[in-house]
Amino acid sequence: MVGRVQRIPLARNRDFMLLWSGEALSLLGSQASNVAFPLLVLALTGSAAKAGIVGLARWVPVAVAAVPAGMAADRFDRKRLMIGSDVVRALLLASIPVALWLGRPSFLQIAAVAFFDGSFFTLRYVCERGVLPRVVDPPQLPDAVAQNEARVFAASIIGPPLGGVLFAAARALPFVADAISYGASMATVAATRFKPAERGVVPPAGRFGGLADGFLWLWRAPFYRTAALLFALGNPLFTGLYLLAILLAKRYGASSGEVGVMFAIVGGGGLLGAFIAGPLRRLMRPRSALVAEAWLMACVVPLLFIAHDALLIGLVVAACELPTPMSNSLVSGQRVAVTPEHLLGRVQAAAALVTMSLAWLGPLAVGFLFQHAGAGVTVAVACGWAAALALVTVAASPLRREPPRLELQVAASTGAGSASGAEGLSGKRTPTVSPPA
Repeated sequence: MVGRVQRIPLARNRDFMLLWSGEALSLLGSQASNVAFPLLVLALTGSAAKAGIVGLARWVPVAVAAVPAGMAADRFDRKRLMIGSDVVRALLLASIPVALWLGRPSFLQIAAVAFFDGSFFTLRYVCERGVLPRVVDPPQLPDAVAQNEARVFAASIIGPPLGGVLFAAARALPFVADAISYGASMATVAATRFKPAERGVVPPAGRFGGLADGFLWLWRAPFYRTAALLFALGNPLFTGLYLLAILLAKRYGASSGEVGVMFAIVGGGGLLGAFIAGPLRRLMRPRSALVAEAWLMACVVPLLFIAHDALLIGLVVAACELPTPMSNSLVSGQRVAVTPEHLLGRVQAAAALVTMSLAWLGPLAVGFLFQHAGAGVTVAVACGWAAALALVTVAASPLRREPPRLELQVAASTGAGSASGAEGLSGKRTPTVSPPA
């Protein structure tokens, strides 16, 4: 009989905390610039539609770059790719302060920086999920994912008001802060020590580097395949909601600093969700979390009709963010734990492509609807989308056939020899991603 393995708590795991803290700093800078991008476009052009286009430019790469990012993550050293991504993103963000110092950045430059920043975010995100099993034990992965969610929302509390204050002081400052944060992230990744893969890296086979393997793995898992499609339908609502909150707040006279405070409230909702995700995750099943999230959105979004100041708008969006860490940790944590090492990048890429395939539609639709049809119509469309998503989630029959809990999957894979074998490819497991912050 094998004795129980004593695991190092995540808070005392040096390498996990290095990885966690570096990305936390990066996310802090990104949250500051997330507010600054639309504020800069509105200040320079006064166009809600152009602000929506920049939002489109930030979200399109999450889907478009997912497949090449996954192939790169499975073929090349993931640590070096993460460091390289941080370097490129730092240079990109630094170009905006330089352009402001020299004169006035063009709308094309702002959109291009947003696009390529999103592209390299995707590469780093795929790589980070791929290295997570090499710094924590498989049964700890759901908790690690939940802590990563807490990191996102903690940055969401501090970053937006910081971005609003910095933007009010000087338009270049949020982008300078973001560039510096990427440098800090690069340093912590460089100092992180990763355990070797259980079976070593298996180079992707075939002319196109095993392009289809991640999609096949996803397709063979009905429950998680359906969950990924539901995330794809829900992500335009999430991405559009952030821009809608900014446009509504500015319509009701909010300052740049007040917009930042509003998003700090939003981050507080997500952070609270991350704190309660741990104990609730042991009581809830994945389908229950997905259904609860969809219906909460359907009930809360209509409150935007009566929210006429930044504080109330922030509370509405915060309520929408509350269940996100729960569904993410339940679905994504299990997926990372049971994905074969040599497929981690491509499986994550396949999920990112599916789930983020429509994310670009949210800010684009909100920007154009708000400018040409008005605030009321835009909120009504968001309410209709949320209600339709809730109905589809309840009606989706594959969600009723849930996979076994992670502990059972890990035990089964250990008894069979390895989670990287054929069992891992045919079981009801698949990746999923939430809307990146």
